[in-house]
Amino acid sequence: MGSTIKWLLALGVGVAGGWALRSLSDTPEGAGVKLLEMGIKTRNRLASWTAVERERLDDMLAEAQSNIARETAKAQGSGAQERTSRKRDGRKAKRESAQSTPAKSNVTRFNA
Repeated sequence: MGSTIKWLLALGVGVAGGWALRSLSDTPEGAGVKLLEMGIKTRNRLASWTAVERERLDDMLAEAQSNIARETAKAQGSGAQERTSRKRDGRKAKRESAQSTPAKSNVTRFNA
């Protein structure tokens, strides 16, 4: 019984589709031309949509690569900055230790 309903439904869809197609044109050749026309229009729309999506994907990839490059540069920059900071801290510590010990003066004192 289920297969009979499916068969009748398929037959109804086929008749309705054929009727609609036949109403679009006057001859069977016209129906074929109309089908080809619909196919070409669909292909053109699909090509247009594909081009838009390809462009969108290219933009997304470019943005992702830019983000990666920026993060890499930031990571390398902070590493270089950290090394510079360590050098600066080392020099600062040396200066402070030198200032805490009295340095020999080149000025000669006269005892009065």
